[in-house]
Amino acid sequence: MTQPLAELERSLSDHFKVKLRQLRARSDLTQDQVAAKIGVHESAVSRWEKGARFPGGAELVRLAETFQVSVDFLLGRDEQYAAPGTALLDQALLDKLDGAATTEEFDRCIAEHEDQAVWLPVPDGAVLVPVGEAMRRTRRVADKHKQSRFFDRLFRPRL
Repeated sequence: MTQPLAELERSLSDHFKVKLRQLRARSDLTQDQVAAKIGVHESAVSRWEKGARFPGGAELVRLAETFQVSVDFLLGRDEQYAAPGTALLDQALLDKLDGAATTEEFDRCIAEHEDQAVWLPVPDGAVLVPVGEAMRRTRRVADKHKQSRFFDRLFRPRL
């Protein structure tokens, strides 16, 4: 059964205020600094963290960009839908490769990350979930077919 709207809004607000405090602390930012980064008054960030107000859509997007998380994450969604035609990009690794001053440095970085892809296409219907949840779901399915010669393919990427 679907959660009543008022109850859902309260739940989102409660989750959001905790996430915002955690992300701000992890980033070692003050409320003033967060407010300046997203273009709002410091009192807005304070009210969000107290649960007295809830940010609008534009503020949620700016917060997600500031903390490099998704809006879904800010709102407490464990399962995030991937848009069709998207790819998972390891931006940190790509930046490291881009910063290589020489071909030798580039090659060394590739060799150090040989089991890791810089990007992966995301198939239609894919969802992003926490690693523990992905392991739980795949284990449940694979346990039904332990005799399969493909049993282990659910747990490791194909190279």
